Amino acid sequence: MGFVPELAATLVVAVPDEDSARAVAAFLVERGYTTVRVAPVRGDSWQAAGLDEGPYPDGDDAWWRTVEERVVEAAVREVGGGVMWSLAHPGTARRILPAGEAVADRTVEEVRDARLAAFAGEPARSPAPEIVHRLGEPERTGELGEPVVLEGLDEVGWAALTGAYGPADAVPDILRRLAANDEGWDEAAFEYFSAVVHQDTCYDCTPATVGFLIQMARSPQLLSAYRLELLLDLFYIATLDPGPACGADGGHAGPATRTGRAVLEHLPEVLARWPDASPGERARLIVLAALSPDAAAGRMPEFRAFRERVDGPSPALDLALALASGDEDAASGVALDAAGWDEKVADRLLDDEPLRARHLGALFVLARRELVAG
Repeated sequence: MGFVPELAATLVVAVPDEDSARAVAAFLVERGYTTVRVAPVRGDSWQAAGLDEGPYPDGDDAWWRTVEERVVEAAVREVGGGVMWSLAHPGTARRILPAGEAVADRTVEEVRDARLAAFAGEPARSPAPEIVHRLGEPERTGELGEPVVLEGLDEVGWAALTGAYGPADAVPDILRRLAANDEGWDEAAFEYFSAVVHQDTCYDCTPATVGFLIQMARSPQLLSAYRLELLLDLFYIATLDPGPACGADGGHAGPATRTGRAVLEHLPEVLARWPDASPGERARLIVLAALSPDAAAGRMPEFRAFRERVDGPSPALDLALALASGDEDAASGVALDAAGWDEKVADRLLDDEPLRARHLGALFVLARRELVAG
C-alpha cells in the first residue's frame, strides 16, 4: 500500500529552454508526482515544478526523500539544470508551488502505483551497526578549568580583516571567551560559528583564528569536554575547502583554502597530544589524522593498536584510519557500506568533488554521528 508522509516535497527545476522543462516535467509525471507545472521565467529560461506527496515504500521517509533527490538531481544535471527543494505540509506545499501550465494534477491515490514503481529498484535502508564503544559520551573528570593564555592575540590586525558581519575587531574577544575555559564556552562557540565560520563559509579572519584554536586544543588545562568539541571543529573547518587535505589547493587561495592549510600546518602539534590523551580524545585525534597521511605516518601503529582495543563497530575510526594511511580502496569500502544506512553519507559520496574530498565529507558525517553525544 505504501506510506504517505506527513510532509510533501516541492521542487523547482531551472533549465535553459522549454524542451528541457517539458522533458523534466514528463520525468516527474512518470515518477508519480501529484502536481507538475512548467513555465517560462527570465529571458529564454524555463522552469519545471513538481509536488511529491508520496507514497513511499515504507515509513522511512527521510531515506526515501534522499533517494528521490539523488535520482532527480542526476536526471536534471543531464539537461543542464539545477534543483531547489523544500518541505511543507501538503496544503502549504500546493500553495507555494510556482504557477504555470499544468502538466499533471492528480491525487495521491491516483499516483500510488507509479510512485511505488519509481522506487522498485532502490534498496531500503540497511541496518546501522550498533555502536557500543561509548567514545562519544562526555568525559567527567572533576577538573576545574583555568584560563588558557593566547600568545600573540593582540598582534593580529583584526580590524583590517573581515568576518560574516563586517570588520573582525570583535573576533579576539570571542577567542578570549573561549580561552576563559569556563561556563561561557558554549555561547562563545556559538558566536564563533556565527561571526567567523558562518553557514559553512570562511572569511578573511577565519585562517587567522586557527593558531589560537590550536593553542587551546594543545593546552593541558583546557577542560576535556571543550577539547573534544574543539578537535572535531578543527576537522570541520579544515574540510570546508578540502583542497589542502587532497593535495589540490593551487590557484587562488581563498579564506577556506587558507584555513585548511593552517589546520594542516599545525596538525603535528595537535597529534603530539596522543600520549597524554584520553580515549575519547584519541578517537578524535585519529579523525584529525585523516587530513594528512604524512602527519599521521609516525603514529599509525599506535592508531591501529587503539582501534583494536575499541569494542565493536566503529565506521568513523575505520574510515579515518583508511584515510590516514592513504588507502582509498579501504576508505571506499567503509564509506559505501555506510551509505547503505546513512543518507547523509550517501549524499556526500555523490558530491562533485575528488574522491578523497568525498571521503573526508563522509568521515565528518560519521564522526558527528558516532563521537558526539545526543
